[in-house]
Amino acid sequence: MDDFLFAVNSVLPLLILMTAGAFCRRVGVLNEALVKGVNQLVFKVFLPINLCWSIMNTPYDTVLRWDAFLLITGGLLIEFGALFLLVPRIEKDRKKIGVMIQAMGRSNYAFFGIPLVAVLFPGQDASLAALLVIATIPVYNVMSVIALTVYGQKQAKPGQVLLNILKNPLIIGSVLGYVLWLLRFQPPAFIRTPMGDLSKVATPLALFTLGGAIRFASARQHIRQLLIAVPWKLVLSPLIFVGAAAALGLRDVPLACAFVAFGSPTAVSSYPMAQQMGGDGELAAELVAVSSALSILTTFLFVFTMKSMGLI
Repeated sequence: MDDFLFAVNSVLPLLILMTAGAFCRRVGVLNEALVKGVNQLVFKVFLPINLCWSIMNTPYDTVLRWDAFLLITGGLLIEFGALFLLVPRIEKDRKKIGVMIQAMGRSNYAFFGIPLVAVLFPGQDASLAALLVIATIPVYNVMSVIALTVYGQKQAKPGQVLLNILKNPLIIGSVLGYVLWLLRFQPPAFIRTPMGDLSKVATPLALFTLGGAIRFASARQHIRQLLIAVPWKLVLSPLIFVGAAAALGLRDVPLACAFVAFGSPTAVSSYPMAQQMGGDGELAAELVAVSSALSILTTFLFVFTMKSMGLI
């Protein structure tokens, strides 16, 4: 019963915040323009501040888990490599291939994953989840751009890909926090106080806006692609890679980070990226919507199972 309550208490706050956003969208308090604007605000301001704050406040005696960095980064590269081989064999429409590869490999790590780790370990040092942004976000972005470039209509130059990665606000916030942490620099109180307040906004607002961004289009025409991509994203990928991470010794926060890296729903940002690079935008939107909705159930089941087995 304790494990069940732990899983419920971990997932329900996420569901309530996302449901609140979806409800506000439904009744007209949120519209598409507002959701887009708030999403940009969260992505460009609140989340980078949150990541920087979390990393720079990591205890200085924290042991950096290089095993977690290597296992998760290596696992993501292996997964994308497998997807580049498998997806073109089961899908012949080129505009859908890149979209499916991106959706099956790219998790909503920052918007969904980091808040989940914070909920799973309240009052504990879960800064590893923020530190891992330095490793996960570049892999997600580079592999997604490659997939959409190879199978899309618009070509991206390698220099532009690198520039986009370096300009990513999450990367900037993470690197800045890591540099400040390495230098053991603590800003004065008049900066720390508002920075801490802004940091607290990131998690609830990110989940609220994610709920408002979820939209279900005419998914029936893409049922085959959805039945392939969503089970891989939410079930097969975490089973394979989180299972491997557990077998190799990851536990507690590092294992939870592995789960959110592989088992979180498809990143919301994959939809505009697919549109801009000539992929099937409608399919991309449906993959985000369906994986986000079903992730509440799969997250609960994985959290309950890992807690029952004493892994987290």
